[in-house]
Amino acid sequence: MKLDYSATARRFYLRHPLIADILTQINFWSIAYIIFFLMLYFISKAVTSLYPQKVEVYLGESIIVAIVAAVIFGTTLGIIDYFVEKKLRDKSLGFELLLKGILYLSSWYLVGFISYTIGTSLNAKILDSPLLRYTELFSGNMFIASSIYTAIMILVISFIKQMSNKFGPGVLLPMLLGKFRKPSVEERIFLFMDLKDSTTYAEKLGHIKFSEMIQDCFMDVNRVIPSFNAEIYQYVGDEVVLSWRIKEGLINMNCIKYFFAFQEKLKRRKDYYESRYGFVPQFKAGVNLGNVTVAEVGDIKREIAYHGDTINTAARIQGVCNTYGKSFIISEMLKDQIQWDDLFTTEFIDSIKLKGKEKEVKIYSVSVKNYLFNI
Repeated sequence: MKLDYSATARRFYLRHPLIADILTQINFWSIAYIIFFLMLYFISKAVTSLYPQKVEVYLGESIIVAIVAAVIFGTTLGIIDYFVEKKLRDKSLGFELLLKGILYLSSWYLVGFISYTIGTSLNAKILDSPLLRYTELFSGNMFIASSIYTAIMILVISFIKQMSNKFGPGVLLPMLLGKFRKPSVEERIFLFMDLKDSTTYAEKLGHIKFSEMIQDCFMDVNRVIPSFNAEIYQYVGDEVVLSWRIKEGLINMNCIKYFFAFQEKLKRRKDYYESRYGFVPQFKAGVNLGNVTVAEVGDIKREIAYHGDTINTAARIQGVCNTYGKSFIISEMLKDQIQWDDLFTTEFIDSIKLKGKEKEVKIYSVSVKNYLFNI
């Protein structure tokens, strides 16, 4: 069976975010420090080849020290990333980066001390030569060089993490490898979810307060996602578009249960929303499945985009929720693919015709009995 890297990486990150952050950091720093010591090794070989005396250049012990340092440093930075990003969501990016920089620097000095201790116990060294009498000075220069290298690598991985956050887990690597440069066809499920009565809420709250409410709602959208393996495709105003690969969306009815779990999340935070905004926001949603084309688009600003009738139909279905007075409507194509259980009921509503299309799409409303979702 072919391994789907993007789906596997995203699923693992959603279920185990702390472990994912730690493993990402360990992998990166292992590669970074091995490269660092390899550079030192070959530079030392090149320089010492000019001397008439016999000079031994070592690599094995240094690689061991590099890996140990990477594990300790990577674990520390992974924990820092996870808790700083989790606790400082309402702070500016600049403040977050400053705090991380201070914590990273403190961690590096701690790791440097531990690595020096381990290296000393292993008698690890780059080279052994009678020409090098000032070993303490050599060690000091090594620490300065490794500190500068580490600072540069911290900037690199911080940039990579910001890029990964923009595109979502499991997307950056395939994008760097050029997977999305040429259009390809995927079978996917799309859920369009939009705030009900948004115009009324905006007039009541004003632009700033309304935007703060949207921020809170979308944060709750993200909090529910890990339990249902969803991907966020787009935020558009007060609308959010979620997507699943067919298998992930159909298993355990993820694409259906997500909407009701999100609604329950809002109910559980009823006191917060009522005290801050005076009401609990409600959303409506439309869902469809089928083939879409996926490709990287843009030049000055790039993103991964999906095109096709499937996504247009999902948007149209969400758009008729108010017309029929329903909160959750799905296409017949999706309804026939779901293995329904007794908690859910579906009701035929109508057949709608999309603009420019002759074929009508049958739509159904979905409701659920009283059920507490595990979110």
